[in-house]
Amino acid sequence: MPSYLVTGASRGIGWAFLDQLSADANNTVIAIVRNKLATEQKVLDKLPGRPNIHILESDLTNYDTLQAAAADTAKITGGSLDYLIANAALISRYDAFDPIGVL
Repeated sequence: MPSYLVTGASRGIGWAFLDQLSADANNTVIAIVRNKLATEQKVLDKLPGRPNIHILESDLTNYDTLQAAAADTAKITGGSLDYLIANAALISRYDAFDPIGVL
């Protein structure tokens, strides 16, 4: 039974991974999201009857929440993860370039 962890799984490509991978009941799919409650509701509405989905809340900019998600993932998988799909994005608030209006 393979295990998958998908970051940024609440929408877009991450949601598509969650949908496709969890369709196989033999897969264990862990979704890392920023808003657990909203994603749980979305899963209940759009992907009902998939007990192989596990949703964990974490923020890629917060090391402590990442450590907690890693510990929870280890509990779910028994300490072994087969696949990591690093889909979440981080947009920096800083830019190395001047805005066009400044040029």
